[in-house]
Amino acid sequence: MTKKLGMLNIFKRHPKKNNIPEVPTFKQNLQACRFVDAGKQLITREDRLFELKQDGIGSKMKLVEEEEDSEARLAKDYEDWLEAVMQTLENSLDLQSPEEQEVLKEAVRAILQEEEQDMRWEGFQEKEHPPWRPRRCKQNHEALLERLVQRRMEEAQLDPSIEIHSSLQQLIICKAKRMKEDLLKVATWVSSCYPEQENVCQFYATLYHKTFSARLREAAEYTLCDEDCVLLLQWVNQDYPNILNGRMIKEVIDHSKLDPLLPEDVTAPLEQQFLTIEEREVSRCLHKILDREGTAWKEGELPQLRDQVYCCDQAIDVIQCFHKHVEYAQKVLGDETKAQMITCQMRHFLTDYKAFHAKVMKSKQTNTEAVLMVNLSCLIQCRDYFTKKAHLFPEDVKTDCLSLLATMIKGSHHHFTSNMLKELKDLYMKVGSSEWLKDSEGVCEELLTKLDRHIQKFNNLDKMCCQELLGGMHKEFLAEYVRKMMKQKIKLSNKTQQQMAASSLCINSERIHTYFTAAGSNMDWLKDILPNLAGLLKLQDPNTIKLELATLMKLYPDLSERHISAWLRLKGNLSPSDLKKILESITCSQDQLRDTQDSLQFGKSFFSIVRVK
Repeated sequence: MTKKLGMLNIFKRHPKKNNIPEVPTFKQNLQACRFVDAGKQLITREDRLFELKQDGIGSKMKLVEEEEDSEARLAKDYEDWLEAVMQTLENSLDLQSPEEQEVLKEAVRAILQEEEQDMRWEGFQEKEHPPWRPRRCKQNHEALLERLVQRRMEEAQLDPSIEIHSSLQQLIICKAKRMKEDLLKVATWVSSCYPEQENVCQFYATLYHKTFSARLREAAEYTLCDEDCVLLLQWVNQDYPNILNGRMIKEVIDHSKLDPLLPEDVTAPLEQQFLTIEEREVSRCLHKILDREGTAWKEGELPQLRDQVYCCDQAIDVIQCFHKHVEYAQKVLGDETKAQMITCQMRHFLTDYKAFHAKVMKSKQTNTEAVLMVNLSCLIQCRDYFTKKAHLFPEDVKTDCLSLLATMIKGSHHHFTSNMLKELKDLYMKVGSSEWLKDSEGVCEELLTKLDRHIQKFNNLDKMCCQELLGGMHKEFLAEYVRKMMKQKIKLSNKTQQQMAASSLCINSERIHTYFTAAGSNMDWLKDILPNLAGLLKLQDPNTIKLELATLMKLYPDLSERHISAWLRLKGNLSPSDLKKILESITCSQDQLRDTQDSLQFGKSFFSIVRVK
């Protein structure tokens, strides 16, 4: 038998028996929606007809007539069968009962059965297979579903209860609503009617995605107003992904296999339009806060107290305003990096804030001190925000903003510490004098008593801000104390005087440290400065002094030759030659430190603010 005949499935008719139920006819199967059985009957007839076409032509005229008649009837029955199957498939998204689900299952199985029959004839020459094969039922099925999805999306109606602001909003909402509802129907009713390998949920998702994408692309071709621009981006990057990530839909659809809803060449100009909108709004919002603070300062208003602490509403407002817009941009754009573009507005704002801050520091208004304290609190809170949320900013913007904040914070600290030093100037004249040598504790107490009256005003600062400010004042207070000692108004000519002075320095150090720590300073390492310097006064052997200096220079890399020379000149019994040798040895030590490590990085900076001639 030939290859053709080997493919045929020839069924023999058996004589009818009383105990065998009557086999339903094709029409009965079709009317009962038994599409698989009806399809099998058509395939059987097709096989027999093809056998006749291959062997019957030219033998008997009757067979030829029978063949032509059978082919016409087969084509008509197939047409009726296909119409019923396709009608069932077209109603896929209107299922409302398990019975209707079963009918859809029949239709799907019948389509796949036809696909198998097509595959039987793959690889045969044109004259070696039936002329009506392949029928491409599965391909027609997919085309039908595509038309079905397009029609349902076009017919989507808007919920009248939803308030609509634009035609684009209407288009998006009604079509997105239809898509979501239909995908849920596919997941709930339709998916179980298909074999798992067909992945019908993914197929439907792709069809809806393509249709929705095409409609949005058409809308984006026109110049959109700002509101519609934001709306479209929000749907592309936020609302649409939320639909696909819904609980039921996410379980049956892999949205990573879908193309972008809009291509980059369409979204890029929309994103630029949105960023321009947001930059303008951020700038307006931030400068409104600055204008408000500037007006209050000019009018002499004092900052409000809440629980005896200055309220820093401007810090809260600045951070909330800025962060709200950055988060919003991230959601609308769906990209943290793209949203960073609006952060340059913070740099512009801080530049203007710096100019305002400088005006306040130069002014003599009665509310200047209070305003500067509130500004300091604002600056520190903003700095902490930049540190904690560094990922929101491009590196250059973050660096510039932190630099601006550091400059303003340093300026504020300098303002308050310089005022402190001016008030204490007369009393500082006693430090390192003969009066101090006689009663160092009394001189120290006078300084602290006057200082206490000065820093009472900082009680209204918030804890974090006060701690940082008082830490800076603690350092400056001690630096000025050391500087006055280095002015060499006294000469400690013998060991006894040097030991007494060293003891006084240690007592003063403990009192100063106790005072500042209680006030709020957290600069604990400053407590060792005066005792370490006092230790040099007590030493008598030059070689021992060299060793001690080597240790101190590791602790304080900014301890210079000038500082050491000024301090050692307090020792009246240290000969010029010994002093010279000591200074020569420390020069070598400094060179070795520079070669081995960046000392300033690992040590503590204190002596750089002790200015000596």
